[in-house]
Amino acid sequence: MTQETIEYVEVPGATLWTARQGSGPAIVMLHGGPGLWDYMGPVAGMVDDLATVYRYDQRASGRSSGGPPFTVKAAVADLEALREHWGVEHWVVLGHSWGATLALAYCLAHPDRVQALIYISGVGIYTGWREDFAANMNALIPPEERKQLAELRAQLVSGDRGLSASINREYCVRAWSAEIVDRENARELAQSLLVDGVQANWEVNRVLAPEGERFAEQQGMPAQLAALRVPTLVVHGEIDPRPAWAGQRVADHIPSAEFVLLPGVGHFVWLDSPDLLSAALRQFLVKVL
Repeated sequence: MTQETIEYVEVPGATLWTARQGSGPAIVMLHGGPGLWDYMGPVAGMVDDLATVYRYDQRASGRSSGGPPFTVKAAVADLEALREHWGVEHWVVLGHSWGATLALAYCLAHPDRVQALIYISGVGIYTGWREDFAANMNALIPPEERKQLAELRAQLVSGDRGLSASINREYCVRAWSAEIVDRENARELAQSLLVDGVQANWEVNRVLAPEGERFAEQQGMPAQLAALRVPTLVVHGEIDPRPAWAGQRVADHIPSAEFVLLPGVGHFVWLDSPDLLSAALRQFLVKVL
């Protein structure tokens, strides 16, 4: 892993925390949430000998400032403003979880700027994933723990500013731990995603998460994907509570896409098996860069 260069970049209505490392062709990595922060550093370190890797905290999230609108359109505009600021002509766009939806939206809006798309642990474009996800999470989390998490999330999403940062972060760690396969070390691995002094923005999450789902599930999305002429890698963990078929069907619709299912891996694929993810990414990148 090469040294990071940190820069705060002004875009319309926001100041975005960014990081850059490596050299060569450009890759931008988009974190999930929405309303979280960049946690893609370990993934950047897997490929920064092949490319210049850009990362950032999205609007009003993490170390970035800014306010509404919290929309897919605004998130895409922020990403395009970053590309222009950095003077990048074309780049590989990689997104994880919600970031995969944002990556897809950017590719559809700016296909001429995209060298390739990497879609990791996404929820796809069909509504049926929700039922499978709920069933899978119910199997992972005991009933009492589910009740506690649901009550705490309801408070967080309601915008109760009396809740402490420690409670906010504890919710994140407990929720993420359920999605990590290594149960013995799940809490420690989940804590590795945290950033000191930063907590989730639940207003952004409350507004933008359903907006992102409406975007992805809009009528006509399969046809838009079928018309997308961008080399695509779709990666999904076999044990991710978000069903693997959701990612598979995204790959099925994009003519130049390939689908990689990582065995024994959950939602945070680099925490469960960094070697498997690194191999999949590097094999794809050497073909498209």
